[in-house]
Amino acid sequence: MAKSLYKLSRELVGHSGDVRALAVASDGSIVSASRDKSAIFWKFQDGNFVGNVVMRGHSNFVSSVCIINPTQKHPKGLIITGSNDNHIFIYNPGEEQPVHKIKAHENTVCCLRTSSLDPTAFVSSSWDFSAKMWSLDDLEKPQMTYLGHSAAVWCVSDLANGSVVTGSADKLVIVYLRDGKVLHKLEGHTDCVRDIAVINENEFLTCANDAVIKHWTAVTGDCLGNFYGHTNYIYSLSAFPGGSLVASSGEDRTVRVWCNGEVDQTITLPTQTVWSVKLLPNGDIVCGASDGLVRIFTAHPERYADSEIIQRFEESVVNTELKAKQELGDIKMSDLPDASVLQQPGKKDGETKLVKEDGSVKAYSWSQKDLKWNLIGDVMGANSNNSSNMHNGIEYDYVFSVDIQDGVPPLKLPYNKGQDPWYAAQKFIDDNQLSQMFLEQVANFIIKNSTPAPVVNSAPQFYDPFTGGNRYIPAAPAQSPAQPTPTPPTVKPATPFKSTYMPMTNYLRLEQASLNAIHDKLKEFNSKQQAGVQSLPEGKIESVVKLATNQNQESVQAGSISLLSSLLSWPDPVVFPVLDIARLAVLQKNVNDQFCTEDLLHLVKRHLKTDAVVSNQMLTFRLLANMFCHEKGEKLGLQHRTDMLKAILDLPSLGNKNNQVAVSTYILNLVVAVNKTNDSAGKTQVLGVICNLLSLFKETEAVFRALVALGTLLTGSSSSERAEFVKVVGQSENALNVLQQASESLDLSVQNKLACVSKEIISLIA
Repeated sequence: MAKSLYKLSRELVGHSGDVRALAVASDGSIVSASRDKSAIFWKFQDGNFVGNVVMRGHSNFVSSVCIINPTQKHPKGLIITGSNDNHIFIYNPGEEQPVHKIKAHENTVCCLRTSSLDPTAFVSSSWDFSAKMWSLDDLEKPQMTYLGHSAAVWCVSDLANGSVVTGSADKLVIVYLRDGKVLHKLEGHTDCVRDIAVINENEFLTCANDAVIKHWTAVTGDCLGNFYGHTNYIYSLSAFPGGSLVASSGEDRTVRVWCNGEVDQTITLPTQTVWSVKLLPNGDIVCGASDGLVRIFTAHPERYADSEIIQRFEESVVNTELKAKQELGDIKMSDLPDASVLQQPGKKDGETKLVKEDGSVKAYSWSQKDLKWNLIGDVMGANSNNSSNMHNGIEYDYVFSVDIQDGVPPLKLPYNKGQDPWYAAQKFIDDNQLSQMFLEQVANFIIKNSTPAPVVNSAPQFYDPFTGGNRYIPAAPAQSPAQPTPTPPTVKPATPFKSTYMPMTNYLRLEQASLNAIHDKLKEFNSKQQAGVQSLPEGKIESVVKLATNQNQESVQAGSISLLSSLLSWPDPVVFPVLDIARLAVLQKNVNDQFCTEDLLHLVKRHLKTDAVVSNQMLTFRLLANMFCHEKGEKLGLQHRTDMLKAILDLPSLGNKNNQVAVSTYILNLVVAVNKTNDSAGKTQVLGVICNLLSLFKETEAVFRALVALGTLLTGSSSSERAEFVKVVGQSENALNVLQQASESLDLSVQNKLACVSKEIISLIA
């Protein structure tokens, strides 16, 4: 008798976002986790899924889930979820709110699995490069933390032989002993490892973005075989004990059923991404996809859906495939050129072209060396809202390629829907040490090329958190687009005031300037210097100015740095262009390494006195802030923090807008530095200064940066340190008054950013 094929059994409708993870209980009940910040419990009863309950509480996407089956202590079992909010929540089945919350990792909790050995234990893994073992008997801290990967750890499982297995974006699979000792580092995958399926006490399968499934033994670390069949990323695996039945899913719109390492059946879905697949106890297959649906397929004809429903499903699959062939994201196939375009030479090495060829789309790259277009490969269709973009092993809604300079490979710009485009642009500039002049160009690129996220309680303005500039975004939606009514009811929206500005981990770079204007002023003052005061020949001035760019040559660098140091001795009324060059020059690593010395601080300390020229004072604080951007300046800044902070507190006035912003930027960068080096004394010291300064800042941007510094200090400290710091803030009337006033801000011109940050700080100290 011929074996029956898997066909659609039912569709479970309830989520309004991608279904990213699934878990299955021993009785066949299902839990689905979604980008809509919820998980849903689908109770299996009398052959149907009933009593659906939405589990709420996470403040970001729910990215992982597992189920603890009933035990004597937990007779109903437990449901455990992990999220992009870095937390693990534990629920009683059938209840909407968690009974326990754990700040489990420093980044997204991307995988949860119940233990193969202990029914009251589970493992988690995260984008913070670690995996952890937890016991329900003691959730205060993990039983063991597994380290060794150099990128996001996407999956973890433990085996009945006592070993623990992890897979990572660094392409490695690591087998540990239970005590954390590394037993094997398994190489073989050529891209990010996404999931693990245990076959027996010694063997397991892994899948990866390289579209390959590998069969391993944990005892020797040998690869026992490869499964080939998927044509794109494989995200999820599930296997019955012994490997008698294996299912996989991925970015090629399919679920594949495997028998003895060969594809036995391919199930195509009418959506681009099938994020998760699980085998049910009765042999059915459940999968979660990017269209928000949970689908169940069965090989038992008595559980097939009605023929009419199956026909509609199959028609939607065909329509999706046709659309995918006609469109590539936002690019219509009909708009692409044919192969004749390849007769024209490329404009630069590595330039890429997409062309129509034999009914498909192919990508070609120009080789300047060979003077020809080389075939890269076929291009698969993809929805424009596909969420499978990776950057540094972490997943984003978009990863843009940004061309900054001819002849230089494009830079990768990661972006998630809902982020402030100006904040994402500023972070991109900071991470890649680009000029501030690119800010508006990059932000507008993001706005143009990303799908607008629903706006909640916001004005049609975006505010750049670092340059103080307001930016208007045309045609901003007045309200969120209507969402389909889910079953069960729609999840409540998250608070609209969640801060996206902290904690800060990168230094702010104050680099906006007109070098031409500085150069002209330097030449003017140089020509007027009196006898006995250092002046320079015209050519030497050029070499000093070049220290502020990356154009200076190693051969003249040391001499130019020496000249810059000597010019810092110019009289107070004319030294400001020299200070301006100095604060730009320290942003160059090679200059920072040689220039940031005790002599430099001796030369500039005079500008920190109470009677100093205001413009010199401002430029000196800009110099001190920028100094942190490289290791030598960072070390010098930390060594002299006490003198700098005392100088700030001794100032009778913090001066004008520019001066206040410069001081607050120095404070923020100092906080990043003491957090980075875990300098407890420095943290305590700068906290006291922040509390004193908050009420003295009158400029909105300065208040904002000081609050970000405060929030960064709190979130970047250990639990014991934070408890002490919370006491300090709670006893500071200045700090509490500013937080209270800022939290009630109705100043829509700044996108309520003061309210965002202050509300989050208030929640930290509550």
